[in-house]
Amino acid sequence: MAGNPGKSTFARQNCRMIYLLSAILTSTLIILGFKVFEKLRIDTVTAITTNYLIASGLGFWLAGEQVNVSTLPFESWFPLSMISGVLLIATFYVYASSAQKSGIAITAVSGKMSVVIPVLLGFIWYNEDASWTKIAGIILAMLAFWLTFRKKNEKKERIIWLLPLLLFLGNGMNDSVFKIAEEDHLQDDFIYFLATAFAASLILGLIVLFIRNIRTRMTFSWKSIVAGVVLGIVNWYSTYFFLQGLHHFDVSLFVPVFNVSIVLGGALGGYLLFREKLRPVNWIGILLAIGAITLMAF
Repeated sequence: MAGNPGKSTFARQNCRMIYLLSAILTSTLIILGFKVFEKLRIDTVTAITTNYLIASGLGFWLAGEQVNVSTLPFESWFPLSMISGVLLIATFYVYASSAQKSGIAITAVSGKMSVVIPVLLGFIWYNEDASWTKIAGIILAMLAFWLTFRKKNEKKERIIWLLPLLLFLGNGMNDSVFKIAEEDHLQDDFIYFLATAFAASLILGLIVLFIRNIRTRMTFSWKSIVAGVVLGIVNWYSTYFFLQGLHHFDVSLFVPVFNVSIVLGGALGGYLLFREKLRPVNWIGILLAIGAITLMAF
């Protein structure tokens, strides 16, 4: 007996939304977690390095097959996974520093301004639908980001300009690398790609940790290692759900909705959990972001 097409379509739509919502939730938890690290005096470098040990190991384990590491460098996606590994840990350091020093809302806004880079990639390189509603949504999202970022102290804004720039470039480039890999190189091996990228981040993290500890003679903290384990589990699933979302949605739809939603979640989480102060103009930016999500959904 033939299956029910309507029921099958409904199930696929539910699956798509689960990936989207899960990617948003886990990614927002990461930003909030960095603020918790500050409150609990967690050593960020140790936690981030441990995080990539867990995330990489979890990735290879969940692949479900015997991994022949010696063959990975010959995969077509391997160079992209190395680039992604560098970008992942670099932006993670910036995320942690920004969340702790500049606040969660500003960090979410700064990082997710990068939406323009992969969206333009989708329009120009992959010929994805560049409808007027999506273009208007992108423009409105950029305005929302700017308004959310506005601070009363203009001098302070100029001082922290480097963090938004680094997050913009790092996140935008890494999202684009994910999309190129998913479109042009990956079949059923995207978990290997992701685990390999995390392994590259782990190696870089160990180097940074080794050099830092030689210079400062710091001792390891079990509290920081446990925090890194939790972060690694959340980080793995956040990137996994992000890649699944890219697979099931157009990049020009998924990435803007994903990024703007994290801005909303970060702003609300910072306000409700950490009592971060937001001006009326910042809340106007958040409301405009909701409008941008609506426009980009059509």
